[in-house]
Amino acid sequence: MFTARIAVHPTTDLPGTLLQCDFAGNRFLFGRLAEGTQRALLSRGSKLSRVRQIFLTGQTSFVDQMGGLPGLVLSAADQGLPQLAIYGDKNIAWAIATLRHAVFRDTINLTVGHAAQDIVNDYMTVVPVALGDGQTTVAAPPPSDTIALNDYIAGVIGAMFPRAKPTDTTNNNNNNNSFDEIAYAAKRFPKDQLIRAPDLARTNGPPPAISYIIQPHSVRGKFNGKKADELGIPKDSTRNAIINGKPYTLANGTVITTDMLLDPDQDIKRIIYLDIPTLTHFNQAKHKNWLAHVPSPAQHKNDGMRTNVDSFEPSNAASPPSASVVIHQLGPDVHPFSPEYIEFMNQFGPECEHIIGHPDYIPDSISHPRSAQLNTALRLVSPENFNQLYTAPAKRQIPDKYLALADQQQQQQQLRAIPLITGIEYRVKGSAVESTASEFAQHAGMADMQQELLADIMDRAPDLAERIKISQDKYYKRQLRRGISSDVSSSGSDSDSETTTTDKKAFGNVSIIAVGTGSAVPAVYRNVIGTIVQLPFYEPPNYKRTFWKNVPFMTKSILFDCGESTLGNLARMFGPEVDNKLREIKVAFISHMHGDHHFGLLSLVKARQQAFTSYRIQRLKNRANADADTAMPPDDSTLYLIGPQMAVGWLEEWEQLYPGLLDGVRFIDARFFLREQESPVYTGQFASVFSNLSQSLRIATIRTVKAVHCLDSYSVSIEFHNGFKLSYSGDTRPNQNFVDIGKNTSLLIHEATMDDPLLADAIAKRHSTVSEALGVARLMSAQNLFLTHFSQRYPVSPRFYAASAKERLSGMQNLREDRHGMFLVRHNTNNTFQQDQDEHWNRALKLTLAYDGMIIKLKDMHKQGAWTDVLRFVFKNLLTEPEEEPDEVAAAGGGPGPKPSSSRTTAGAKRKRQTDSPGFVGDQVDNRHVAAGNAL
Repeated sequence: MFTARIAVHPTTDLPGTLLQCDFAGNRFLFGRLAEGTQRALLSRGSKLSRVRQIFLTGQTSFVDQMGGLPGLVLSAADQGLPQLAIYGDKNIAWAIATLRHAVFRDTINLTVGHAAQDIVNDYMTVVPVALGDGQTTVAAPPPSDTIALNDYIAGVIGAMFPRAKPTDTTNNNNNNNSFDEIAYAAKRFPKDQLIRAPDLARTNGPPPAISYIIQPHSVRGKFNGKKADELGIPKDSTRNAIINGKPYTLANGTVITTDMLLDPDQDIKRIIYLDIPTLTHFNQAKHKNWLAHVPSPAQHKNDGMRTNVDSFEPSNAASPPSASVVIHQLGPDVHPFSPEYIEFMNQFGPECEHIIGHPDYIPDSISHPRSAQLNTALRLVSPENFNQLYTAPAKRQIPDKYLALADQQQQQQQLRAIPLITGIEYRVKGSAVESTASEFAQHAGMADMQQELLADIMDRAPDLAERIKISQDKYYKRQLRRGISSDVSSSGSDSDSETTTTDKKAFGNVSIIAVGTGSAVPAVYRNVIGTIVQLPFYEPPNYKRTFWKNVPFMTKSILFDCGESTLGNLARMFGPEVDNKLREIKVAFISHMHGDHHFGLLSLVKARQQAFTSYRIQRLKNRANADADTAMPPDDSTLYLIGPQMAVGWLEEWEQLYPGLLDGVRFIDARFFLREQESPVYTGQFASVFSNLSQSLRIATIRTVKAVHCLDSYSVSIEFHNGFKLSYSGDTRPNQNFVDIGKNTSLLIHEATMDDPLLADAIAKRHSTVSEALGVARLMSAQNLFLTHFSQRYPVSPRFYAASAKERLSGMQNLREDRHGMFLVRHNTNNTFQQDQDEHWNRALKLTLAYDGMIIKLKDMHKQGAWTDVLRFVFKNLLTEPEEEPDEVAAAGGGPGPKPSSSRTTAGAKRKRQTDSPGFVGDQVDNRHVAAGNAL
């Protein structure tokens, strides 16, 4: 028996589709592993350690096909998976090799191959079918060059995933306990060397897209005891010997072989995964024989036979091949219920069920339900800081005459179809197929989830529910007042002094958008890091006020790091308005090349380009109306990218598949902003780009320092002409150099990966604890502190064992020194004057702990303490961890491959949640001190 399940369907924040096939505890994945896939699987308790092979459909694309693959491979390796095979088109190995500066694991044997012919494993034969044959834009290289390129790419992947940890690399910061994979990559791979993609962009048609025929092996026939009795076979070990292949000779000389005592093998219906992105691909799909005979494993091995989908010759098999399920992953131009496509689907017969994956027929539902539950809880108590997550029903419904009906009505249907939705499952045993397709979940919006959550709170804690209702009433009254308030006039002056005065009014309106707030890997409640700071700019006086009459300033934003699914989370937060948020981003700062800080950059750059394209089209449409066209702000699409040189090198490689990807991107190496005596890249080109950046955002200075983390990691401080100062730590140990450049910062965004009891881990992994981040803020005299990048071991946020910032800092005098040789923040309690200063700073500091989806203005940074009771109650009573799959499933059938490690019991998981989860204060702390020290 095997199970096929739709594990992921495409949504706003997860553009891929994933089919999961399980055979005796061994898992095989088919589809597009877009950004967010790993997190979606984790939310449903799926174990990556069971995955044996991954078959990517479509064409190699980081944006919607393999953006989630790097993180998934790393997590699977960390979970103990010893080997994994990945198949795709000609570019898949190259795509993995482009990650060489960020990806390293020595615990997994990774095989990457082009799916060009039948792939046979212990459970099934997978037949890849390539659709599309457009020609490349450049002449094909000689075969010898192609072989050399493929050999080089294979060598790169071998160096990324060696079977033993290399010893020929420098270890950053002299920490002998931590291997610096970035330093290893820098030494192993030249920074300025680009690898040519084997299959480049096309001129006369789209590149090939791969679909798959999934043919499970036939089930061996059962032993027929009646036949054995009739032939006179003794009822002893003789029968077992015959079954195991040993011939037996009867008294009359008749030789009995195994096949004479077994019933015929039982064929299993195949599953077909069609990935048809364009009409060109569909035109080729129509001329393929999807029900072609698939040779048996023995025929593959002994006779070298292969499946021929180009031939329509009838099969010689006793029962012709048939399909139980066909998945149709379709592009927007391929309509599933056009007469031509209906005719195509009918060839699979009336017993086949069709899963329709066209964008118009799929609901844009929640991909990460537990994260959405937490967001809903936070929105209940603080609606001004959390948008209602965007969801939408399907644009179209499957026609009733094709919709899969109950079993007793299916006989009358010539075609049965259902929409592609997560959770649809098929259990196949022999020729029998059990389906949950008729029970597929309908779309449920976030408003429904909020009402359910509020109802639960009312049942369990009426007093708390009443407080929430009062808070919401106040919020909606404020919104009503804002809607009828008079316009805020601008200064209408060009003078620098007046501009500065006007900008200072907007300091409190600087906003932080916490797109992702976790570290290392995506988790159930937190995605990996991505932070946007929105800077309000009063409009220049030459703008007409007709378009902006209710908006006193325009916004420009800086993005600090861009982990996987940053774009998806942003789209889920803002829905159709996400294009505006993307166009507002003028600067992207990448602190270092660990995947959780930059794997989302390519998708965001691509989406931002598309947002500007749509905006310009709209401007052209408005040209007939001069006022409307003039009122629209300029469409400067320049994106200033600051970071390690490897960040832009990665994008340059992918520009081979995305021509024009870097149009409008202006790169500045982060080393340019180091102190002059340290900067090795002070070039005129970077100086010119910075001059333009300075004018665009009114920046006075940008300073970077080397972070205490890995090679080419940086912290940054940006000061504006109006006096506002913004500092971002990236990943780092406490760093005196960062303190120096961030003195008197208006806003400090600092990582707080670990809580204080895990100082040893923080030192080993080169991160900061919560108290150390507070210490850096104190020495900087920071006015506002935003803590983020929390370890995923904390489901909501780290436990705070002290009730105030002062108490946490006072304990730091006993912390042991860091071995990195850098400055570790200390608190001098013997200096009375220093104590007075700290007391004043502690009262003045406005501190906020980041949560995914949070939008908070600086003037509201002190309000988070009011959330404490609600968060504690909701997490302890209403939110649950995903139930992990039982290990018994993996052991069933005794299939080959490693057995997953034991998971903790449900009771143990519950105890773990109760231990780690309270968001702000440990259980032993007096609740009267919850609000002390602002949010702490």
